[in-house]
Amino acid sequence: MLATRVRWMERTLGSAIIARRCRGRIKRISKHLPTVELPNLKSAVRDRFSGYSFDLWHKVYAAVNGQPSIDYLPEDIFYNVFDNRLNPRLRKEVYKDKNHYDRLNWPCLPPTIFRIINGRLFDSTYRMIDKRTALAVARTAELPEVVVKPTRDTSDGAGVKFLDQKGLADFVEANAKSHSDWIVQHPVIQHEAMAELHPHSVCTIRIVTLRLDAEVSSISSIIRIGAGKSRVANVSASNGIAVGIQQDGRLKDFGCNHKLQRVTRHPDRSFALDQVVIPSFGVVQKTCVELHETIPELDLISWDMAVDHHGNPVVLEFNIRRQDINYNQVCNGPVLGPYIDSVLARHKWHVIPGIGAIDGMTDIAPGPIGP
Repeated sequence: MLATRVRWMERTLGSAIIARRCRGRIKRISKHLPTVELPNLKSAVRDRFSGYSFDLWHKVYAAVNGQPSIDYLPEDIFYNVFDNRLNPRLRKEVYKDKNHYDRLNWPCLPPTIFRIINGRLFDSTYRMIDKRTALAVARTAELPEVVVKPTRDTSDGAGVKFLDQKGLADFVEANAKSHSDWIVQHPVIQHEAMAELHPHSVCTIRIVTLRLDAEVSSISSIIRIGAGKSRVANVSASNGIAVGIQQDGRLKDFGCNHKLQRVTRHPDRSFALDQVVIPSFGVVQKTCVELHETIPELDLISWDMAVDHHGNPVVLEFNIRRQDINYNQVCNGPVLGPYIDSVLARHKWHVIPGIGAIDGMTDIAPGPIGP
């Protein structure tokens, strides 16, 4: 009982921090947007979400995309309840490190040159090697540059590096230390149609897949296009944009930037968004669904995909925690609406004044916790 109460206190504190950050961010964003005032919205949100009444997300999304709906999922409920139920914390651990991706034996991963795990060097097959061997393997690949990624967190492309052989040697020397975890891979040569969107970075297709009952479905797709000279196609750090993708692979006629402001053209190249068709989009979507079916522990995954120069899908990363939902709901509307009731109704959840939404279930335990 004591352990359960301690866990409840930990979760309450964590949920309060998440909710405060989410609400603070949407409040800052809303100051620069003409938010939509919808009649009786607060009471409708309260009825829809068991007494929860913070309706600013609904106003912001509708202001940007022109699609008012009660079925938008507030970001703090998404993180603290919805995602928590579909991907319990203790079931995520094994998938959080990119250095374990190769063990899944997926054919659509970028080739690994070598890896650093807890400061020690291993080759692509997880055999321990020394620095000299690692750098010799990298030279054998005969690449003008390699991609180096931290394996535990690359949110918005944080920490991703593109290094030549000299830079790689210096990097290995500096990171052969405890608690250092990196993967060194071949760079992705993207499809020429994707390179036309932004030649300096690999454009990333974000596909959200969800398992409900026995079926895995693709429920939302957007593309993130970099801007300027950024080598990473994220939205916030590079001033890039996110745009919704229709089922036939054609982009929608608007997207948004990191401030959730509506855009209809790329900031640098000025092409009309709805004239762009993503190559091999159906194959990319199908690949994400099929790969999700091989991960039985997790029910909600956001895939970061590329399309290589042969038109093949490439898995850059799959996200199982802190999956962004704002860009998906701004670009594609209330994509989680059909699933809200079935997920939130599984067990009791709480709305705590001054804190926000918090789940009433422990991570894997069979019973509820809470007051």
